[in-house]
Amino acid sequence: MASASIKIDETSKGTRYTVRWRPQSGTYRKKAFYNKGEAERYRDKIVRELEEGNSTEHLSGRSKTFQQTADAMIAASAHLKQKTLDGYEIALRVHAYPAFGNRRISTLKAADIDDWLAGVRAKPKANGEQRTETSVLGTYKVVRKVFSYAYAHRLIPFNPCIAVTKPKADTAEARFLSVEEVNRLAAELTTQPPYDLLVRFGALTGLRIGEVAALRIRDIDLRRGEVQVRRNMTHTSKGYVLGTPKTARAVRDVPILDDGLFHDLGVYLRQHPHRDNLEAGLWPGKVPGHNKLSYEHTFDPKGFYRYTFKPAATRAGLDGLHFHELRHTFATLALESRALDMHELSRAMDHASYAITDKVYAHVRPRDFSAHRAAFSAHISSAGATPAPIVALGGYTAGSLGVISSSVART
Repeated sequence: MASASIKIDETSKGTRYTVRWRPQSGTYRKKAFYNKGEAERYRDKIVRELEEGNSTEHLSGRSKTFQQTADAMIAASAHLKQKTLDGYEIALRVHAYPAFGNRRISTLKAADIDDWLAGVRAKPKANGEQRTETSVLGTYKVVRKVFSYAYAHRLIPFNPCIAVTKPKADTAEARFLSVEEVNRLAAELTTQPPYDLLVRFGALTGLRIGEVAALRIRDIDLRRGEVQVRRNMTHTSKGYVLGTPKTARAVRDVPILDDGLFHDLGVYLRQHPHRDNLEAGLWPGKVPGHNKLSYEHTFDPKGFYRYTFKPAATRAGLDGLHFHELRHTFATLALESRALDMHELSRAMDHASYAITDKVYAHVRPRDFSAHRAAFSAHISSAGATPAPIVALGGYTAGSLGVISSSVART
């Protein structure tokens, strides 16, 4: 049976009433009062919480701070990828800790989180641009994860995030390139082969930059005409890490749909200096301090974007282009050409569900419904035609048969 007691002591400040109790797990807790009524009310509250199986951590005055709870949450998430953990750490260090890192997590309410979200929205990014709702949502999810951890471990009696209106991700249409723009961008890199091929590869297969960087010779299967995505390269606080793709669905085979790309990949593989080593990296890296490319150096996706891709995009009149937008380009071309339907594209793009693919790319779904209209119109026309009169036995029509049937029934 749940219980709590009051110990009475005489001190220089007067009579002290110390409420003592032991939670379901852990050591004894206590809290002192100098008013007997307050102590008794507090004791009764403790007993109610214990009888209902609730945590009393928030009542002890010794509950963990938000930062201590966040540290415990991250420690319990060691199974996650390093890049994910880095994202958690940055979101907490930059946005959450300055606001309420030292506050007891049990004292934080929904109103505090609402005020914090307003501050995150108002704070511009490092480049001075306004923060997007998608960015705010990502930061909020990390904070919500901390509160979920605290609630699951009985550090708080209620998760205040339940009462918070979650930010909504931006719904702006994805940017994509035309075939002419892809070729123009690739042309800017012809002086640094095979990076021109790499750009076309990204736009015509839809792979993420980390997946492109992790490709090996063995991953290009020209017999089947597909790219086998088996690894991913990510940049973390510990440097580049080669690991499994983003999700289980990301392990996939992506078709090579363009004849020109198929041909050029064949030529490239035959000329690759490590073509006999199936584990060799597909793309060369830059020699440190030079623009020279070497297959003895690992491809650096972050350096490629900053020092090669971005300047080439600017020269091609495509300011602000991100490599990820080549992925959108592939999706758009695949749908416009009807090479893939929405379900096939969802699998090739490694989306968690068909609904995500439909939400992002529904606006580029083929709009030519002439064949559908012809089939539907033919059905309506045949269904609406006046039916021929039904001739029954002896030349009677359906109406006269009805009269005869009625007569027979009366007889």
